[in-house]
Amino acid sequence: MRIETVRKMTIYAVPAMLVLQVLLFLVSWIISAASPEPVVRSLLSNEGIRWFFASFIDNVATPPLVWLLVLSMAYGAVVNSQILTALRRSGRQRTYRQTFALRIVLVEWILFAVVVIALSFVPHAALLSVTGRLFPSSFSHSLIPTLAFCIIVTAVTYGVLTGVMRSLEDMFSSLCKGIASAAPLLVFYVVAAELYFTTAYVFRF
Repeated sequence: MRIETVRKMTIYAVPAMLVLQVLLFLVSWIISAASPEPVVRSLLSNEGIRWFFASFIDNVATPPLVWLLVLSMAYGAVVNSQILTALRRSGRQRTYRQTFALRIVLVEWILFAVVVIALSFVPHAALLSVTGRLFPSSFSHSLIPTLAFCIIVTAVTYGVLTGVMRSLEDMFSSLCKGIASAAPLLVFYVVAAELYFTTAYVFRF
């Protein structure tokens, strides 16, 4: 799915969720007022208002937000390095610099795989949990950021070796462009997360 398609979808999805958020305020108040038993929590009560304002940061500051940020940076690095263009081409269509850069990238991925295996998949590895499990563990908690880091490093390596990225500014800009491309998803996430946790608060789940 293209970024532009995602952008168009969020234009309609975000206002719809905001409307649902407003309706949730009204519905929670009506049900709590009409029911003699506390079936739901009212968002318009003193307790509900305090919860809504006090919990916003905790509701939004979740691991998926971090995953979205680091993956968007990785996306920007990949797109701006033009590595995907080289991968789509056959060996004869690539220049010498592109071929050489892809080989270095392959070596980097092998090294990353060796390091991850050494830290996670051997007995008493550093990233295993205290009980020796892989899930949950430091490995599972850092899986998405680690993957994003590997993608960023290899994409930037390719961009530098092929001359697409000529300076630190080019490297930094590629990461920023990735975040800019994912901006609609960030807006969608903030609204969706708040709607989810508000619904969970009202209906007690």
